[in-house]
Amino acid sequence: MPVLHLIAGPNGAGKSTLYRYLIQPRYPQLPFINADLYEREQLGHVRHAVRRSEAARAWADAQRVAHLRAGQSFVSETVFSHPSKLQLIADARALGFEVVLYIVCLDEPRRLLERVQQRIHEGGHSVPADKILARYPRTLENLRQAVREVQLAMLFDATDTDAGGPHLVASVVAGQLQPHGPWLPGWARKVLSPLGDAA
Repeated sequence: MPVLHLIAGPNGAGKSTLYRYLIQPRYPQLPFINADLYEREQLGHVRHAVRRSEAARAWADAQRVAHLRAGQSFVSETVFSHPSKLQLIADARALGFEVVLYIVCLDEPRRLLERVQQRIHEGGHSVPADKILARYPRTLENLRQAVREVQLAMLFDATDTDAGGPHLVASVVAGQLQPHGPWLPGWARKVLSPLGDAA
């Protein structure tokens, strides 16, 4: 059965870090569809920032569709702030994919702004602060729905990335919550709220 490994979380939460430390070592053969990487590595010649980002998103969307239609396992990364990503999960499942959702987030959205600024200094792309803050609650709401639709969801808290990177705080296996420790951050409780005992 083909597998869609979907990494989801707000801008600056640490999705690419999670990919490098957890997913890439386990699945080095799988294509990684990442609009940000494509924009940085392939679209430097496009001077207009908005057009550059739009082109990168269009490329990522087309790549995901192509892999789904071909029945090929892959990894993809998304902010998950748009309902179309819920449709992506539905489409993947309809085509016989298993979907594994890796959620990475933190409680204080303003810390995301600091991380994005740091990423810019390291050559990454900029995201306006108002967009990051506006997307945050939409991302959590969409993820709240998504955890009910996938076979496996893993929730990673990225508050203290200096202590070994994002750490696993909970899993949802076939709709059943499995906490990993005595404490759940607030964002995780919101995402897990449909599962009852996480509230």
